[in-house]
Amino acid sequence: MIKDYDLEVHYHPGKANVVADALSRKAHYNCLTVTPRDITICQELENLGIEMTSQGSLANLKIDFNLEAQIIAAQKEDKGMKYLKEKISNRAPTDFKVDDAGVIWFKNLIVVPKVLELRQQILDEAHTTRYSIHLGSNKMYIRT
Repeated sequence: MIKDYDLEVHYHPGKANVVADALSRKAHYNCLTVTPRDITICQELENLGIEMTSQGSLANLKIDFNLEAQIIAAQKEDKGMKYLKEKISNRAPTDFKVDDAGVIWFKNLIVVPKVLELRQQILDEAHTTRYSIHLGSNKMYIRT
């Protein structure tokens, strides 16, 4: 309790108590400054590391995979493929099969006829394009 302490209380009128008055009216003690944070879509994109530019061009990349169609067309024209189809139709025991569209398969792999340009295109697609993944030369096998 207060009576247990040796204490004197002095009253100073408001104008006379300049030190306490000045401290109690400091702006950083009495007020909290709050600024609203409106996050725009541009700021969200910057946070994601995506940069907005005022000028630029829009590009569209279309990857058209027509290699299988080229193989099927080459199968229809190749003499060796015609011979293989005859052999398959005679029920010779092989792992080759002809599907409903007339495409020749070896197990689950499409058969590529011996057309040099087509085989070169397949190798180029597997080795030189930026979009291919190659496991290395020791994992590449030649099937004839």
